[in-house]
Amino acid sequence: MDPDQQSAFRGANPGSPVTETELLALCAGLVCALAIVWCAWVVFHAYKNWSAGGSMPGEAGGQALRAVFLTVVLLAVVTW
Repeated sequence: MDPDQQSAFRGANPGSPVTETELLALCAGLVCALAIVWCAWVVFHAYKNWSAGGSMPGEAGGQALRAVFLTVVLLAVVTW
């Protein structure tokens, strides 16, 4: 953020103990946590579907691999 944006943030939140950097870190952490939970949900359901005979092993593995890949890319973008 440039100095004008920082002063506008501080002006809009007078006396707040939260800085703009801490708020950004909180938002990034929430996005990362939700992405990891989503990935675990996809992998779990792919395994559950495969173990019940609903899909072939390659299909379930492909779903899990896509979810892991998208999560890794999202985490790289958020933490960059």
